[in-house]
Amino acid sequence: MMEDILHSSSDGIWIWDAFGRVIAVNKKAEEFGGITAESLIGRCYIELIQDGLYDRSVAHDIFRSRCRGVTQAASLRTGVRTINTGTPYVNDRGEIVRIVVKEKEISHLDDEAVRSEVSRIRSGFGEAFGDPGVVSMGRYEVVAKSPLYRRLLERSFKLADAGVSRLLVLGESGTGKGLLARLIHEKSRRKDHPFVQLNCAAVPENLLESELFGYDGGAFTSARTQGKEGLFEAANGGTLFLDEIGTLPLPLQAKLLKYLDDFEVTRLGSTRVQKVDCTVVAATNCDLKASVKQGRFREDLYYRLNGFSLTIPSLRQRPEDIAGLLDHYIERYNRQYRLCRYPSRGLLDQLYDYPFPGNVRELKNIARQIVVLGECDFLESSPSGLKGLNPSGDSQKDLKGKMDAYEKELLRQAASMHRTTREVGEYLGIDQSSVVRKLKKHGLTMPAGKRR
Repeated sequence: MMEDILHSSSDGIWIWDAFGRVIAVNKKAEEFGGITAESLIGRCYIELIQDGLYDRSVAHDIFRSRCRGVTQAASLRTGVRTINTGTPYVNDRGEIVRIVVKEKEISHLDDEAVRSEVSRIRSGFGEAFGDPGVVSMGRYEVVAKSPLYRRLLERSFKLADAGVSRLLVLGESGTGKGLLARLIHEKSRRKDHPFVQLNCAAVPENLLESELFGYDGGAFTSARTQGKEGLFEAANGGTLFLDEIGTLPLPLQAKLLKYLDDFEVTRLGSTRVQKVDCTVVAATNCDLKASVKQGRFREDLYYRLNGFSLTIPSLRQRPEDIAGLLDHYIERYNRQYRLCRYPSRGLLDQLYDYPFPGNVRELKNIARQIVVLGECDFLESSPSGLKGLNPSGDSQKDLKGKMDAYEKELLRQAASMHRTTREVGEYLGIDQSSVVRKLKKHGLTMPAGKRR
């Protein structure tokens, strides 16, 4: 009787389980999508979007936003347009256990009529849409629901609009200083020119000068005969981002100061002075004032860089952004690993109480663990035990072991499904040489009878 009721509806009906997998589809939905129920049962909505069946999914938005309901217009690959209304059903702990989606065909309506119909349904449906707090800038999207972080972005964009040529970005490790530098570049009039970056702590001291300023042929024993341009020259017209500026050796601090004074650079082994015009964004997580007092950082350079400074708040200071950031990275890793895993409300509550010593970088790692290491599809808690999570040390080694094990299993499954390593690479989103290397690393081979 229930099947008869389901199939008698003039609207398409989908039913999803708590893991975002299809458990039932009626005949009208099959007709709209040009598909069969047998080909859909057990599949995750992320797969259906990736396969191009839909351009968006109501179930996807319900899981992400944890709304009471969602209504939106969608286009199917058959050319049919629909208004989809999704209703989640929850248990006594507030966890989603089932989602029912109703599709109403609107192919005959124009865009204005579609918008009006969606608004009408939403107003009666009582959707709990909150401000997602996403700021888009060029190729980048930033979660910024927190007033503190929004004020930082507003100030950053004002400085970018004004064409300020020197900026100092301060903040704890993992707060996103490099991302802020890129956003400033995208907002500035230099956005169509190069963005060049250097981590001053990652380059040996004896190579830093040639990296920054370049060299002429024969400047030192291993120098190229034709010479090499430095990063200042490479950034000409654009932006040079110098991360970990506090580790820059004192002699190079003097050369950087000279550039900031007269916008000129001289290659190693050369006497020719070149004019270079670029914005310099320097960043550090250390206390530069203390470094000045200790004689490890030039006072004049500190004041030259500190004309305009931006301090990025730690994640502890912007808890309003935790849910949005987690959703952002969960979605990224679900797509990357072709999985469909989401945290429960209980885990989100734990995250609000967690101090995040590693800031956004640590939250990103937690999101990856939720997706990759979860033993079930809808997690009750962090796979490694959030309160005991340590971003360094033994837990990091344990994470590497589990990631390797998961990679091996993915490769084994992919190899059993495809005929060649090229097909395996296309399925996993990596190149063929990486597939061959990873198979060798894990002691795996393509099954007998399959071509390389």
